[in-house]
Amino acid sequence: MDLVMEADIGTFMPLGMQFSGKAEAKAIMSEVMKLLEPINVTKLYDHGEGTDISFWMEAGVPGASILDDISKYFWFHHSEGDTMTVQNPTWMNLCAAIWTVVSYVVADLEEMLPR
Repeated sequence: MDLVMEADIGTFMPLGMQFSGKAEAKAIMSEVMKLLEPINVTKLYDHGEGTDISFWMEAGVPGASILDDISKYFWFHHSEGDTMTVQNPTWMNLCAAIWTVVSYVVADLEEMLPR
C-alpha cells in the first residue's frame, strides 16, 4: 500500500493537502501537488491524518487528507442539514479532482512512496 487517504472533515473549499510520511515521500508528494496548479490547490501541509487511516499510518504507511475551509463544518455536521443537497458542487468537484489526481499519480509511480 503506497498511501492511505481520508476525507472525514467534509468537502468544503479545498486549500491543499495534508501529508504525513518521510521527507523523501513528502518531496514526491510536493511534485504531485504541482499537477493541481490549474485548480490552484498546490499546497502540501504537514499532518495528514485521520481516525480511519491511523492504523495504517502507525504501521508506516504515508497518509494524506484534504485540508479545506471547515469554518461551516459544524453548521451541518450530524444535523438535519447534513445531506448532499447542501454540498457546493464546485467544492465537491475540486475535492474529487484532488483525490483523483493524487490517487492516479501515486498508483502509477514506479516505486512505492518511501517509508
